[in-house]
Amino acid sequence: MTGSDAETTSVMARLPNGALMKVEIADGSAGDGMASVGLRDAFDLSSALDTLTELSAMTVDKLKAARPTKATVEFRLGFAVESGRLTSMMVSGRGDASLTVTLEWSGSTESDG
Repeated sequence: MTGSDAETTSVMARLPNGALMKVEIADGSAGDGMASVGLRDAFDLSSALDTLTELSAMTVDKLKAARPTKATVEFRLGFAVESGRLTSMMVSGRGDASLTVTLEWSGSTESDG
């Protein structure tokens, strides 16, 4: 799923509060096709986003070691259906990286102690 030439299809995903939303997935990745004809319950979006939680925690740990004054991190996530479950995947758009990190340091570069 890269760039604008990737085809997508929509499936229903359930939020933790029970609300439903449509999520675009890579076309053809719905596996058994049950989601596209409404024969399967909505996919669990919370489980799919567990990947983001783990990736974010790992990124924060690494950024703490770098000790920037300011950090900005941008994740590009897409969704696919694998083995009947909604999963997240790192994607790129327009050939850009899937993960963009901006770090800034200001003031003294010496250790605080």
